[in-house]
Amino acid sequence: MFEEVNAVALSTCCNNKPSTRMVLLKSYSPEGFVFYTNYTSRKGRELDENPFWPKVHRQIRIEGRVEKAPVEWADKYWNSRPVAARIGSKASDQSKPVESRVVLEARKAELEKVAEANGDEAITKPDHWGGFILKPEYYEFWQGQSNRLHDRIVFSRSADEEGVKPVEDGWHMKRICP
Repeated sequence: MFEEVNAVALSTCCNNKPSTRMVLLKSYSPEGFVFYTNYTSRKGRELDENPFWPKVHRQIRIEGRVEKAPVEWADKYWNSRPVAARIGSKASDQSKPVESRVVLEARKAELEKVAEANGDEAITKPDHWGGFILKPEYYEFWQGQSNRLHDRIVFSRSADEEGVKPVEDGWHMKRICP
């Protein structure tokens, strides 16, 4: 039923206008959450300009700062992708105007010839493509209830808020009203 269960909604804000799109969460660790994209796309530019990351009856809201992932991570992930995905990413100047679908297909065909003649590894990662790490500073766990008295539990790095209880490693917890 769900083909990409690692899809998450990523929202950015530029000129006081929010924009949300789905990205694929590729890994997570104590360092943060990692996803990959074209740095020159609208999403990549908006993350550079404003690096904040703000029905199953459950949702998790994560806020924090983003930073670019190390190039080595992006190289490793790029090389793990199927060659067709690499060709698609390299053929497309994401979010930029293109004269026609024919132009896009021609770019793709040219890169397919390069891969056929020189091997899949010839489709190298462009400099404008890489990963971001979301470094969480705030989590809100929400679970819906049929009586509308939803559960909301917040974990944050801020100890200066009313009702917070220290948890561990600099994190604080509080329950908030629905």
